[in-house]
Amino acid sequence: MYLMNKGLLYKLRTIYFKKILKKYKLNEKTGMLDYGCGPCDMVICTKDFGIDICGIDLSEYSVHLATERGVNVIQGDYNNMPYEKNSFDVIFLQSIIEHMFNPVEALITLRNYLKSNGLLIISAPTPSSDFWDDPTHIRPYTPKSFKYLSQLAGFTIVQISYVFSFILGLNLKAAWIYKFLNMFPFPLGSKIFCVLKKTIPPE
Repeated sequence: MYLMNKGLLYKLRTIYFKKILKKYKLNEKTGMLDYGCGPCDMVICTKDFGIDICGIDLSEYSVHLATERGVNVIQGDYNNMPYEKNSFDVIFLQSIIEHMFNPVEALITLRNYLKSNGLLIISAPTPSSDFWDDPTHIRPYTPKSFKYLSQLAGFTIVQISYVFSFILGLNLKAAWIYKFLNMFPFPLGSKIFCVLKKTIPPE
């Protein structure tokens, strides 16, 4: 089923999410938004950490999936956010930005909802062999494109790595890695992981 993750993939996603929460010391004092929360895998993971988290998704289908799992989320996007500016310590975007027509505009808008020195945590697939299997994908990302995106949206980079290497406790970001992985006719976890910090407004 689209958006639903089961078996090994779900276990790996859970490990990945919890490593993020631990590495960046997110706890009950953290105000967090899961933007494009889908079926709320991250929201469910945060329960063990006591984090105050909100979920929002534009898709009625995603809201339905979340509701079936007992999670209340809001339907909407960055154009109609029902939150106060400077509300969150962390905004999380898991496999969302590759679906956006105007990612720079989206990140600039989301930036307004972060507190000073707040974090924007993003992941997105590289140009892998199966990227276009999802008809809602618009463009893939690379380590370099994340660097440019952070500059255009007024963030500084805290970390860029690959999801698989982050899970293994490594910090890898060389471009040849995703190019090598994407030579294979099946996905090998060449998704990019990026942490940005709110800094000065974009010029």
